Amino acid sequence: MAEPFPSLFAPLKVGTYTLKNRIMNTGHAAHFQTGDGIPTDRYVDYVRERAKGGVGIIVTGFTVTRYDGDAALSLANYDERITAAYGKFSEATHAYGVPMLAQLGHRGRRVSDGAAYLQRTIEAPSAVPAPDFSSPQLVPHAMSTAEVEEVVESFATATRRVVRGEMDGVELAVGLDFLFANFLSQYANRRDDKYGGGTLEERMTFLDEVIDVVRGELGPERLLGIRFYDDLVDYSLGLEDYKRVASLVEAGGKVNYFNMWQGIVPSPRSGREHWPPHYYKPGQFAYLPAGLKEATTLPVVGTGRIDSPALADNMIAEGKADVIGMARALIADAHWANKARDGHADDIRTCIACTQSCVGHIYIGMGVGCIYNPVTGREREWSELRPAETEKKVVIVGAGPAGCEAARIAAERGHDVVVFETGQRIGGQVNLVMRTPAREIFEQIIHFFERQLEKVGVDVRLQHEAGPDDVLAENPDTVVVATGSTAFMPDVIGTGQKHVLSSRDVLLGNAEIGERVLVVDTLGRAEAPTVAEYLADRGRQVEIVTGLEYVGRNMPVPAWHVQLERLMRKGVTLTPFTGVWEITENAVDVYNVVSWEPRTIDGIDTVVMAAGGRADDGLYHELHGRHADVRAIGDCYQPRDIELAVVDGHRVARQI
Repeated sequence: MAEPFPSLFAPLKVGTYTLKNRIMNTGHAAHFQTGDGIPTDRYVDYVRERAKGGVGIIVTGFTVTRYDGDAALSLANYDERITAAYGKFSEATHAYGVPMLAQLGHRGRRVSDGAAYLQRTIEAPSAVPAPDFSSPQLVPHAMSTAEVEEVVESFATATRRVVRGEMDGVELAVGLDFLFANFLSQYANRRDDKYGGGTLEERMTFLDEVIDVVRGELGPERLLGIRFYDDLVDYSLGLEDYKRVASLVEAGGKVNYFNMWQGIVPSPRSGREHWPPHYYKPGQFAYLPAGLKEATTLPVVGTGRIDSPALADNMIAEGKADVIGMARALIADAHWANKARDGHADDIRTCIACTQSCVGHIYIGMGVGCIYNPVTGREREWSELRPAETEKKVVIVGAGPAGCEAARIAAERGHDVVVFETGQRIGGQVNLVMRTPAREIFEQIIHFFERQLEKVGVDVRLQHEAGPDDVLAENPDTVVVATGSTAFMPDVIGTGQKHVLSSRDVLLGNAEIGERVLVVDTLGRAEAPTVAEYLADRGRQVEIVTGLEYVGRNMPVPAWHVQLERLMRKGVTLTPFTGVWEITENAVDVYNVVSWEPRTIDGIDTVVMAAGGRADDGLYHELHGRHADVRAIGDCYQPRDIELAVVDGHRVARQI
């Protein structure tokens, strides 16, 4: 039988290594580390699962080579303890024939948009901060010649740890407006010593010296790669600059491959394209590796919104990249590669680029996860699914994300599963989410569950509103109630009026909506901004008020930034620090949540409450006294979000 994606699964010679396929798990902030930057065993489990899942090569997240005062956001290869972690990485990945590299770099002048920079020693070629008003502009310390030489030596020392840990090589992170890019940039590098100069060739001295010492420590057999980043700003380097750099580096004969990506993480307008959310099209950034290939004969890795095996295979077949880099696609499904290779691409959980649980977790201090793959980040506990000790009859009421995941896992473990669903289709509130602008990709969650529930033989009964008698008539051993939630209305005077709606009312299309609409955001999540855009697209004049510091405060940063730009361009008024007191027939009385100063917004035709849900748990309570084993999950237990609903369903199904 012909291989389904022959270009993607063709072996590739890189240096002295032969990769078994063209899939790289690229370096990313998995964030499974101690507070001082040492990878934990959970990180090892995470890496092992992706090696087991069939990738061709893996790179660690960004790792600094000397202490700069902030270890929380990167790995730390200035501490000998990382050598043991490297040993665990290499043992885990080599068991599946997968090489693993350590990504090394230095953050240079760049500061984050959080407060961690207050603890950092910020070093740069010159005392020139990034001229970017999106993040703090702290003037960095201009390094002396001796200090730069110390940094070069720190890369040599770090590489020795990589070798002692039996890792397979090093990837240098060159871009991100970090130190390598600072030295290469004519705007950031104003030095007059050997590390400065008026030409790019002269300003490459620092990079050249680091390449020399790293290759010297690696020896000829291990791999050395460089990941370039088009910084997407006019004060740093872009693709055309890196084409010149790549040509010069290749001529030196010490590097084995190049990796081309983009974006400065702390700068939101640029950084959102570092983690492109669903507003960007799959394959949209293929021009980056294709462009770099014009300047080099070395293998080039291309990445960014490559979400399907067909797209990845075509990029290689068309000569746009030699290797396909993936981070979020493998966060969504660690076994993406094996499923594609074995002809089971329809079993892949497609990354929907929501950035909620991958990037979003990092911003709240958690390890990465996936909105609908609860195993990600819990590999040690959940990577293996054991059959049930006793096969049972399980009835699940509700086919939202929680109910679907519970049904899938219970059936895979050998239980006989029946699902009752009142709607015409499974998916619960995902059916509403996918109606909002540019979020149709959320339907992939429904597609995944539709395919999987059929494959594992779940009896799904649509358009069936099950009461207690319907459930008990099935003689179940276990009942799982996943009936979701109803729209929550905050305790505001006047919410009972006809012109006061929930966001669900709006998206269901069963309510009359006036010309001027006030959307009330009580959660800071995507509900308010997305329904506001939905209304703006239908010609309404829309204002969002929120008592929080800004609209959508609790959205993942990349999606939030694009979403707010879309609202601004469509004329939606964004009003923070605003609480709602009373809704009258044509006005809304509000107040400033800081000063408590009241005011009235006149001329409002419709008020839309974007306030989440209230548990629809009536059936659970009715059944609780009539059956010995009844469990509530998802929004029925507590209204939260898709990710936690899926985790809830998964956990309960493992316990049955």
